[in-house]
Amino acid sequence: MMRKILKKGVASAFTASLVLAVLGCSQQQTGQPAAAAGEKDDTPVTYSFFMNVAAPEYPQDGGEARKLITEAAAKAGIKGFDYKVSLNSGKDFFTKLNIEAASGELPDYFDVDIPTLTKFVDEGLVLPLDDFIKKSPSITSLVPKEAWDAVTFNGKIYGIPSGSRPEPFNQPSSTGVLYRADWLKNLGLKVPTTLEEYHQVLTAFTKNDPDKNGKNDTYGLGGKKDSIFEGVFGAFGVFPEFWYERDGQLKQGYVLPETKQALAVLQQWYKEGLIDPEFAVADAQQLDSKVINGKVGVYEGPAFAIFEKNKITKSLKEVTPGGSLGFTAPPTGPKGESGLPETPPASSISAISAKVKQPNKLFAYLNWSLTDGDNGGYLLREGVEGKHYTFDKEKNDLQDLVGASEKYKDGFSNPIKFIAVTDRRWAPDYVRKALEDSAKFARPNALWKTVQAELDYPDLKDKLWPEYYTKIVTGVWSVDKWDEFVKKYYEQGGKEIEEQGNEAWKSLNK
Repeated sequence: MMRKILKKGVASAFTASLVLAVLGCSQQQTGQPAAAAGEKDDTPVTYSFFMNVAAPEYPQDGGEARKLITEAAAKAGIKGFDYKVSLNSGKDFFTKLNIEAASGELPDYFDVDIPTLTKFVDEGLVLPLDDFIKKSPSITSLVPKEAWDAVTFNGKIYGIPSGSRPEPFNQPSSTGVLYRADWLKNLGLKVPTTLEEYHQVLTAFTKNDPDKNGKNDTYGLGGKKDSIFEGVFGAFGVFPEFWYERDGQLKQGYVLPETKQALAVLQQWYKEGLIDPEFAVADAQQLDSKVINGKVGVYEGPAFAIFEKNKITKSLKEVTPGGSLGFTAPPTGPKGESGLPETPPASSISAISAKVKQPNKLFAYLNWSLTDGDNGGYLLREGVEGKHYTFDKEKNDLQDLVGASEKYKDGFSNPIKFIAVTDRRWAPDYVRKALEDSAKFARPNALWKTVQAELDYPDLKDKLWPEYYTKIVTGVWSVDKWDEFVKKYYEQGGKEIEEQGNEAWKSLNK
């Protein structure tokens, strides 16, 4: 499942992450939203859902799941509920969604991104949700406050963000530093912790033949074009796109002097040949290939990569039988700072048409869909126990018996996960430990709200910053060019972004 995310990283929701909307809180077995006055709960309604999911196997009639789910919902007191799901993905999804909006035929419930939601709110096309959310304990117990802030406009909530189960390994962030553990062993090195130690390891991985093949064909640090070496920025306590409070005002990391310090370190490492020179053009698949084929020894990525069944580890061991990946913290900087940017509090959001019939019934279903048990969230997200999945309650371990495609074919899982919730209970203990560590590495963003000026001036993030970042790191420009970037940032829309960001921050923190 690939859903439109709020921001970068709004990075990296990772495709290896398994999202399931289930929750083990006893309070969630009750408390369905009450019907509005005069509204008959048992009046049949077939709700139209339009989801940003690529699942061609999903049957148009909903498959065997639809009958089982609607019957289970009725037993839970949600009578007369039925659904029809349409799927699309990527740019085609939003093209179709906007066409339907223009024709006045929005589906009842649909995935959306922040720019589109902002537009629909302004046009009065979506339903304010505050009253329904207050009566939906399963939803509110899973979705953090910061996620609601991102979908709040003029004091009202207009979107339902994704959430996370409460276990430590289910926190949204999953990123850390991955390294070739066998290379460290070959060279007699320890796992690095400080910037200086990272520099030593990267130098050895680049120049000391870590794979023992007699060739000068490795680089210490690898990356890809849609990300930066965030661990280095974290060593100075700042990430360019995040917001930070300075003297009672918010400022984006782009303009803080710590960013210039991080750029200086990266430029030096690049001049020494420690960074793969293709980092600025490589996509995720190309970076994976470089890791698998032993071309880079360190990179930032998800804890899932160390899982023995993960494609990276499996492929690495096929190419190099003794090859292995380790997972560790990003480097600590000169002032003891370290970390990686926290993942956005919501990886996806959905909205409800202002024309929806019986919204209380729809919310009762959404709330019920996040309950535990065979007749709640497990059914629609996992399928039939014993056929599609197994669950060991004592170990809190949930494992698939069939592949995702088989679940889609039967009408279960991602296509009907109308509220996505991170659930990694499939992970073995060593992966859970890495995920828990990742949560400790995550550093907060002071404001997750996307302000209108960011939508009005997208070139600041999409063009101006990438150009200066790449040319400074690769030595085409001096580090002092960062000062010129800051000037242009404010002149080309950054001033308005900062002003609106501060207004939003103060409004959310009243």
